Amino acid sequence: MWAVLLGSIFKKSGRLRLPDFSERREVLALAIVGGLSIIGVIAGKNFKREAKKLSNAGSSNAIAKVSEIAIGTSINIVDNFGAPAIIFRTKSGVFAYSAVCTHQGCTVELDKNSKHLICPCHGAEYDPANSAKVLGGPTNVPLPKVKISVKGDEIFLI
Repeated sequence: MWAVLLGSIFKKSGRLRLPDFSERREVLALAIVGGLSIIGVIAGKNFKREAKKLSNAGSSNAIAKVSEIAIGTSINIVDNFGAPAIIFRTKSGVFAYSAVCTHQGCTVELDKNSKHLICPCHGAEYDPANSAKVLGGPTNVPLPKVKISVKGDEIFLI
């Protein structure tokens, strides 16, 4: 449809010419293009979908229990945006960070020997006991924190 309208604007001369709508074809092409545009807008309004709930943020459901995470270990979770995250427990508390490496987006994993978060793709290393600061590798940006709250023994996403 747009090709018909553009064809009538440029014709064979290749120069820009605004249609004067003196020919039936030009009026018909404009009516068809305009009508289809209006139909598309009206139809689009009927296809609204609600976003899927990806986490229990704001709900009363705990994502984990502190007692289930041994000191110096971690568990994997999904954050409020559906991205991988990791909860790490130390003697001083429970901390949550994005599990997405700030270098190129690979998912970090806890190394059981060093107790550091390691990116398997390029070797970035983060210290979860110290605000996920960078210890080595190709990045200098720490892992972002994931907001959690601890109430008693239960951990909640905020």
